[in-house]
Amino acid sequence: MRSRILLLAVVFLVAAGVWLTLRPSGSSQQLRVAISPYQDIAMLVNYKALGLENKYGTQVELRTMAWEDILPAVASASSQSIDVGFGSLTEYLTKYDKINAGSTDPVLFVFPLYVYKGGGFVSLDSSIPPLTRDRMSDPASVKKFLAARFGAQKQSIYEMVLFSLAQRSTTDPSSIHIHDMSLNDALLAAVNGSIDVAAAGLTQVTEARRRGGQVVLNMDDAGFADITGLICRRTVLEARQTDIENLIRMWFACVGHVMADLQANSALSLDYLRANSATRYTFDEYKTALDQEYLPGSLDEASRELVSSSGRFPLQRISGEVADYLLRQGLVSQRPPVPEPISLD
Repeated sequence: MRSRILLLAVVFLVAAGVWLTLRPSGSSQQLRVAISPYQDIAMLVNYKALGLENKYGTQVELRTMAWEDILPAVASASSQSIDVGFGSLTEYLTKYDKINAGSTDPVLFVFPLYVYKGGGFVSLDSSIPPLTRDRMSDPASVKKFLAARFGAQKQSIYEMVLFSLAQRSTTDPSSIHIHDMSLNDALLAAVNGSIDVAAAGLTQVTEARRRGGQVVLNMDDAGFADITGLICRRTVLEARQTDIENLIRMWFACVGHVMADLQANSALSLDYLRANSATRYTFDEYKTALDQEYLPGSLDEASRELVSSSGRFPLQRISGEVADYLLRQGLVSQRPPVPEPISLD
């Protein structure tokens, strides 16, 4: 009897050792993730249904909060509410000095996840040719485009796009004629002929086309857009890097799942949005909103298109151009550092 008990104990210990060896690495402590109820981020709510916590060995708790509250919450060294959150690269660089002033535990932009590319510029003047991707490499074409009268809000992503084009075509950014106005006011000014080109989001693009106008530049062709990624404090990354890496893998698994069949796989995301978002999306509205985004469906794709210098929206180049813009406009006292995304095997 005693020998049987000892044998069972040995078998149990061997099995436990094998399980500990083969189970996904991670922490039993939940990783608290701040999200906002937007059409893109909502894809992450699929992680439980897909069994990703078990697959990767990291327990996740999603905490919904207003977008503008995430960066301050992450930056708060005394915060016990979240570990990591979603953040805009442009906002991160703009506020880098302020959020990290005097801190030995800075907020880091950990890894790029997706891109908003739906913005652009419209014109109702048929004499202004579109600045397409194949014309973007011709400095003369870019200079001619930048000679137009623009309507765009100062210190916005749209002004940064024009600054980026100027940098790449050796045009003095101060020579660009930009009238400071909202998207709706810019469209109205373009309709009235007081400007040539108006900054536009999806609503303004639709209205411009209805009036016989055209898109003369989009962010996708410009290779400049606002990147969203994960942000956290350095000490959190050091303590929870494996879990954060697993969260990144979960994100791409969720995106890949939803985008593989949007009609069939968007139910959980839409339920979350209906419960938490001010916008009550129909499926068609949800699909239209996602059309304005570039969402890599895998880690390999994100590494190729967002991290690599030869990618579609390279993090380092866009960060450098945003930093140049912020310095030139006097919006920062010193150049914010270009983020170094973590390397995932």
